[in-house]
Amino acid sequence: MLMTLQSYFVLAVFVSTIVGLIKYQQRPSLVFGIALLVLFISDTVSTDQIIKSLSNEGLLTLILLMLCSIALEKTRLLRLVAMKVIKTSYQSTWARLYGFTVLSSALLNNTAVVSTMLAPIRNNPHHARQ
Repeated sequence: MLMTLQSYFVLAVFVSTIVGLIKYQQRPSLVFGIALLVLFISDTVSTDQIIKSLSNEGLLTLILLMLCSIALEKTRLLRLVAMKVIKTSYQSTWARLYGFTVLSSALLNNTAVVSTMLAPIRNNPHHARQ
């Protein structure tokens, strides 16, 4: 049976993954992520195949929302929003946060709003953590 060029490529990625797992035992997620990325970039694996292989589409959505919120934490926009929402008065902060959450939840997914606002609330310098 004759192997095609794509079969050799997939075999090389497979062997490289095994070698990577042996060499980088503390970082298996990185090894598998790189292998998947190589297969995706080479168009060996499609986006639909990746999504269908995951056990739960809801989990994929949640992971993507968390990644977006982590990216938003790094932006200046979220710091500006946090400066407008968080004040020294607890009641003022609560009212502003409530208003912001109501308005943004009307337009965005609630999970995204909550996960995005977690870091500014957690890093609030004015109020003690309870």
